[in-house]
Amino acid sequence: MADNIYYPETISENEIVKDESTNLTITDSTSGDTSSPSTIEDESFPTKKIAVETIGSAINTKSGRIKSLFEFTESGAIQIGTYSPGVNGDIKISPVGIVARNSSGIETIAIDGESGDAVFAGSIQSGTVIAGDVVVGDNAVRIDGENRRMLFYDEDTGNPVILIGFE
Repeated sequence: MADNIYYPETISENEIVKDESTNLTITDSTSGDTSSPSTIEDESFPTKKIAVETIGSAINTKSGRIKSLFEFTESGAIQIGTYSPGVNGDIKISPVGIVARNSSGIETIAIDGESGDAVFAGSIQSGTVIAGDVVVGDNAVRIDGENRRMLFYDEDTGNPVILIGFE
């Protein structure tokens, strides 16, 4: 078996050409044989990244729960989500009210910021409801808390037919 011997390639030396037309001036502040370095200005510590700190201390990303209060700045309006027919709904919050619609485009919540009127398409559940006057249906039943009475109206004539309480 023949021995394969490999030799490195030889690189010929290139002559360094000195260009006399270039003038390089190097300045250094020296005191005798000792050179002194230039001074480095003090650097301050980096500032806290507010968004990271707010998220870490105010939102539990694992459970998806908000742990503390947020303060909002004044703005024209806020839209949450983008309405796409048949896919998803959106919520719009403005100084004049709140409107939410489902993926079918039906407004499911509407709250008027000026009058306080509210319309809900779904059920409302509560442990306690305090109201002065409750109207059920097309004014078919009326619960009058101020006068302590319940009125049931005739569907044809619109006249009260049953009175429970005081007249």
